[in-house]
Amino acid sequence: MKNKNNQIFNKYIYFISITTIVIMLIVVGFNRLIDPYGFFSTPRFDGFNKNKPEFASHLRMSKAVAIQHFKPRTIILGSSRTEYGINPDHSSFENIGPSYNLALSSANLYEAYRYMQHANEIQPLDQVILMLDFFMFNAVGNPEESEFNEKLLSTDLLGNPQFTLIQKVSPFISLDTFFSSLATIIRQKSREKTYLFNGVRIRKNEKNKKQYGIHTSFLRTENIFYTRNYSKFSFATLQRDNWKIYKQLLLFAQQKGIKLHIAISPSHVRLFEVIAAKGLWNKFEQWKRLIVQFNKEIAIYANNNPFKVFDFSGYNSLTTETVPPLGDMHTEMQWFWDASHYKKELGDLVLDRIFNFNSPKRFLPNDFGIILT
Repeated sequence: MKNKNNQIFNKYIYFISITTIVIMLIVVGFNRLIDPYGFFSTPRFDGFNKNKPEFASHLRMSKAVAIQHFKPRTIILGSSRTEYGINPDHSSFENIGPSYNLALSSANLYEAYRYMQHANEIQPLDQVILMLDFFMFNAVGNPEESEFNEKLLSTDLLGNPQFTLIQKVSPFISLDTFFSSLATIIRQKSREKTYLFNGVRIRKNEKNKKQYGIHTSFLRTENIFYTRNYSKFSFATLQRDNWKIYKQLLLFAQQKGIKLHIAISPSHVRLFEVIAAKGLWNKFEQWKRLIVQFNKEIAIYANNNPFKVFDFSGYNSLTTETVPPLGDMHTEMQWFWDASHYKKELGDLVLDRIFNFNSPKRFLPNDFGIILT
C-alpha cells in the first residue's frame, strides 16, 4: 500500500513539474513575442505589439534590462529633459559604437550614478554625457522613484558584482511581465509615454495642450517647480549627501578611464525666474561653482585633467524664446515643449557644442553653451 502511495505521489510530482515547466515556457515565449518593455528587436505589428506603453510604466527596470541587450559604449544620463532632448543617434556618435539614452524621468543624482555603474559593468564605457539639472541635487524634494530597485543593477554601490542568471531572466518569467504583455496588446491605441529602441522618449501632443495651449502648459510646469521641486531645497540631509555622490561619480569616471562630458541642461528662462522667485538664486550659483570646484579637486586626486563642464542654462538667444500668448491653442515653439523640456532640435545643438561638431543643417549661436571655469 505504501509503495502504491509513493507511486501516486511521484506521478503527482512529475505532473506538477512538467506542467510548471510548460507554463513557464509559454510565459517566456509569450513575453518574448510581445516584448512589452521593448528589450529586443522583435518584429512589431500595428495593433498587436508595436506600441510599448508598459516600458514607461516600468521605466527603471526597462532601461536597466535594456542595457544588458544594447551594451552601449556611450550612455546619456539625466532627467526627463534629457530623455526628450538628447539623441544618441546624433552624427557625433557615428564612429564610437552603440549609444543609448539612459536618462530617467525625475531622476536624481544617485540614480544617475548607479545606472552609470550598471552600464559600465555590463560593457566598459568609452564616454558618458551627464546632463545635470539643479533639482537633481535636491536631497529634500527629489528621492528615488518607488520603482527604483538596486537589485536589478549589475553591481552594488561599492562596485561588487551582484548580477545573477536569475536576475537576468526573471523579468521574462515573471507573471508581472506576463500581465504587462497582455496590457501591451490591450493598450495598443494608448497615447501615453512612448520610448524608442535607443531609450529616447517621444513627445506627443497632450490633451491639455490641445485644450489650453502652450502658455497654460508653461504656467502649470512653473507651478509644479515652485510648489514641489523647490518648496524645500538642500544639497544634503542626514540620509543623502549629493556632493559626496557627485564626487564618487567623478572619481569612478576618472578611475575607469571614461570620458565624461558634464553639461548643465537648458530649460526656458521662465524656470530660472522660478528659482529666483523662490529665493534660491544664490544657491543656484553656488551649485555651479561647486560642480566645477569638485570636478577639479577629483581630477587632481586622480592625477588627471578635469572634465569639461558646459553650461547651457541661463539667458541666451535660444532659452529666451518667446512663449505664445495665453489663449493661443495652436502655435508650437521651435525649441521647447514646455518650460522644462526642450526639443531634439535644441538637444542637437547641445551635442554640437559639446563635441565641436559643425552641421550645415543648423546654426549654433555663440552664446549657447559656455565652458565653466
